[in-house]
Amino acid sequence: MKKIIVLTGSPHHPGSSEQLADAFVKGATEAGNEVYRFDAGRRVNEFSLIQLEDNHPGQEVEVEPNDIIKREVMPKLLEADLVVLVSSLYYYGINSALKAVIDRFYSYNHELHGNKQAITLVSGYGQEEAFASLNLYFKQLLDYMRWQPAGSVLAADSWNEAKLSRHVQEAYALGRSIA
Repeated sequence: MKKIIVLTGSPHHPGSSEQLADAFVKGATEAGNEVYRFDAGRRVNEFSLIQLEDNHPGQEVEVEPNDIIKREVMPKLLEADLVVLVSSLYYYGINSALKAVIDRFYSYNHELHGNKQAITLVSGYGQEEAFASLNLYFKQLLDYMRWQPAGSVLAADSWNEAKLSRHVQEAYALGRSIA
């Protein structure tokens, strides 16, 4: 059994990236894993953006508010074996709510480095080349965090219900394969 954290960013309910997350969570839960999910896009009023103190010459110090990210998300992230990052394509990048959560990794940078696997679930309209910068962002983030890629689903054609349905099944199978 693995401890899995699923972080989503879309505010669109029910959206295509949410369908991928739902399917993954269902498969991972059926496989006997412990899953915690945080839908940042629908909970933006519950957490703050990263804030840095300016009075520390030569270094940055985060002002860490006592919000849901600190109290609930970070403890789950620190103990997770597998991190699942879920986003739809927004102007060639990730959702702003998911980015705000990732920025909050800052205070936990050293504790988060290594010893985790990561999966990306991405959806959006457009051809695969429209996702190039988003895919590069995720690759660089995983490299920086020293998290091992454990799979991905790219639903580049999520406007097409038949194709999206196949991607949803792919996300379910990926979740089901986690042991």
